[in-house]
Order: sequence, then C-alpha cells, then structure tokens
Amino acid sequence: MAQKQDWALAALYDRYAGMLYGLALKILGDSAPAQDVVHEAFITAWRKAETYSQNRGQVATWLIVLCRNLAIDQYRIKMRLASRKVEFEAAAETLMSMEDDPAMTAVAADDVRRLREALVKLAPEQKQVIEMAYFQGMTQTEIAAATKTPLGTVKTRTRQALLTLRGVLG
Repeated sequence: MAQKQDWALAALYDRYAGMLYGLALKILGDSAPAQDVVHEAFITAWRKAETYSQNRGQVATWLIVLCRNLAIDQYRIKMRLASRKVEFEAAAETLMSMEDDPAMTAVAADDVRRLREALVKLAPEQKQVIEMAYFQGMTQTEIAAATKTPLGTVKTRTRQALLTLRGVLG
C-alpha cells in the first residue's frame, strides 16, 4: 500500500473491514456513521501507508487504532451537537415564554441589536469564524477545514474576535 498499489488496499479492506466496522458500530451505536468511520480509516491508511512500521506493531493494530480514534472523534462531535441541540431547545423555550412579557421582549431585542452592532466591528475573517462556531455549531478544526485555513490561524482569529466582542459588549 505504501507503493500505492490498489490491490493492496483491496486486500486490506477485505481482511479487516468487518472487524473495524464492528468496532466503530460499538463506539457509535449507529450503522451509517460506523460505515463512514471505516471508510475514513481506510482512506487514512492509504494516505499514511508509508508511516506504518512493522517494528511498532501489526497492521491490524494500526488499523484498529486509526478506526478507534476516528470513531471516538465522531462520537465526541455527535455528543457536542446533541448538547448544543438541548441548549438551543432550552433557549427557544425561554424565548417563547418571553414573548408574553413585553419587558423581556424589549431586553432581548436590545441584546440582539447590541450583538449585531458588535459583530460589525469585527474584521471579516473574525466574523466568519464566530458565525461558523456559534451559529453553525462548527468546531475550530471543522472551520479550519471548511475555510482551508491553518488551525492556529482559526484559533487566533477566534480569540481576537472574542476579545473584541468582550470589549464592545462590556
């Protein structure tokens, strides 16, 4: 596979796909994401085949670690999104209850106005990372991939944006 021979990938897939699928399914509890993780594990193995060393362990162990790490990452994303969904639903419920209270509606409208004014003061690239993180629920790693920007740059932009917002909003 390190020599990019298709048959080697096919042989590896035939031999280990079932085992990796079982592992991913156990971690994720859902067939479609488990299939995606196995697919990604083999793509990663293909891309990084030259980094494999027999001295550090068997091929099966290497693939299991790749698959396990990808499945855990996927599980964490799933949990983070579920948590955000609960938070969003709670916020929506609170907003719906505020609709009956004119004072609360006025306060909320003022908060939204202040936030919009503060967002205008951000540099476009800072505004982009804040919107992707807070309004689309993306992680910094996902933002880096989506914008084709180094992760360190995304982190710096996020930090600068939050400092600016903190200063503007008090």
